[in-house]
Amino acid sequence: MTTKPHWMIRFLDRLERVVTAVTAGILGLLACVVGWQVFARYVLRSGQFWAEEFCLVAMMWAALLGAAACLWTDSHVRVTIILSLFPAKLRMWILTLTDAIVLWFTFVIFKESLFLIERTMGGQMSALRIPIGTTYYVLPLSAFLMFLFTVVRAVKRVASHEQDAGGER
Repeated sequence: MTTKPHWMIRFLDRLERVVTAVTAGILGLLACVVGWQVFARYVLRSGQFWAEEFCLVAMMWAALLGAAACLWTDSHVRVTIILSLFPAKLRMWILTLTDAIVLWFTFVIFKESLFLIERTMGGQMSALRIPIGTTYYVLPLSAFLMFLFTVVRAVKRVASHEQDAGGER
């Protein structure tokens, strides 16, 4: 078997880097806006009315996109010390169960977020003057990315486990 990464793995690696860069950009912008808001409020004595709504939306986008990227890089919070106590075969089953739970969770987020977007599109954010529903577009986007990253990572893990076991099941 070849050691070159599959084209899908290379694509998802690049996609994860783009998602991480977008998340970093959002966090950088968020830091600038919060810094400006603090300066304007306490030094200039006049806060920007739109900053609070913007920061709320930006934090939601950064958190959800960042969570999706963490699933691909396997850098999310997990208690690995407990997992390492189990034999390799049982660890594989635990990780597979964990992936199944994540897949179910992302399906629910995706399905319910479409309903949420539809229901809130009629309202408008008071300061930003955009439909509330547009701020929730990150929910189905991040759920789709989480689903995709989890499926491919799980298949890759199972394939490498079978290869390590000499193809035995």
